Amino acid sequence: MASDQPLFLKNLWYFAFHGSKLKKGKLVQKEILGERIAFGRDAQGKPFALKDNCPHRGVPLTAGWFDGTTIQCCYHGWKFNCSGTCTGIPALADDKLDVNKIKVYEYPCREISGTIWVYIPQNKLKLEGADERLPNLLLDSSEKFLHVETVTMPTNIDHSVIGLIDPAHVTFVHQSWFWRSSKNLKRKEKHFVPDELGFKMARHKPSSNSKGYSVLKGGTSTEINFQLPGNRLEHIQVGKNEIISITTLTPLNENETELNHIFYTTIGLAKFLWTPLRGLGRTFIGQDLGVFQKLREGLDTNPTLMLVGDPDQQAKWYYELKKSWHKSVEEKSPFVNPLQPQTLHWIT
Repeated sequence: MASDQPLFLKNLWYFAFHGSKLKKGKLVQKEILGERIAFGRDAQGKPFALKDNCPHRGVPLTAGWFDGTTIQCCYHGWKFNCSGTCTGIPALADDKLDVNKIKVYEYPCREISGTIWVYIPQNKLKLEGADERLPNLLLDSSEKFLHVETVTMPTNIDHSVIGLIDPAHVTFVHQSWFWRSSKNLKRKEKHFVPDELGFKMARHKPSSNSKGYSVLKGGTSTEINFQLPGNRLEHIQVGKNEIISITTLTPLNENETELNHIFYTTIGLAKFLWTPLRGLGRTFIGQDLGVFQKLREGLDTNPTLMLVGDPDQQAKWYYELKKSWHKSVEEKSPFVNPLQPQTLHWIT
C-alpha cells in the first residue's frame, strides 16, 4: 500500500479554518504541509496569508503586533502591510533604502462561503493555475457554512484520506443509536464516475440501514464526491431542501492531519436543533479520532499493509490520482484523471 510519490500535493487549495476563527486585528498561525503561515484580515475584512517569518531575523510575525493594518515584528519593530510589503524599519537612520522592496511571501488566500482556504504552490516564485483551481463547495457564495468540528488526526494525509473514503469501517467504528449497528448489514452496490480532481458516487437513495438518513423524508437522495487533496463532499436532496456536508483533510505536517467538518442546509428546523445536531456530528468525528489513535499505535511498529477488494478500491483510486497529479506538476502538463467509471460492491 505504500506510495513512492511525495507525501504532499502542491499547487492546490487547502482548507485553513472556518471564517469565524479569523478575527479582525488578530493574527493566527497555522502549520500546513509543514509550512508555518500567518493568517489575518485586512481593514476591509479580506483574509490574507503570509509566511510566518520576518525576513530580517526570522522571528514569527504572529509573535508581534497587528492593529488591523500594519504588522510589526516584536524583535526589531520592522513593519509590514497585509500583502507582506515592508513599510518601515525603525532602526534606519536615513531613508536611502527602499524598504518597499523587502517582502514577506504572500500565499493566495480566499474566503469561500464563510470558510478560509490557502493555496500551497510548488514554486513560490511562480503561481500556476491558482484561480482556476478554487474548490467547488456546491454552495452559492452568498450563503455560509456552519462549523461543526475540528480534530487533529495523529496520522499522515494518506492514512487520513483512506480513513475518510473507506466504507467498511463505518459499521464497526460508528456503531450508534443514531447511525447503524454491526448486526444489520446489507450488500451495497455503488456506481462511481471520475470527476474533476477525484471521483463521484452517483446520486442514489441512502442506505436503509443508516438511521441518520432514515429520519429524512420526501424523496431523499445523496451524491458523494471526493476531490484532491482530501475533500469529501456530500450533497443530500430532501424534497425541495438540501443538505451539504463537507469533510476536509489538511496535512499539518508529516505526522498530523487536521479534519474539519462544515455543514449547510435549507431545512429550517435544523436552525432550532443545531446544538444537538452539532453534538451528534462531534460524536461521529470523535469515533473516528478514537480509532485513529489506535491506528497510530499500530503504525509505530511499521507493519506491512494491504488493500483488498472493492471496499478498498477508493483508496487505490486515491493513490492513482496522487500519482497523476504529481506527474502533471512535475511535467507542467494538464492533469489527466486516470479513473474510469466502475460499479463497486461491499457489505456494510
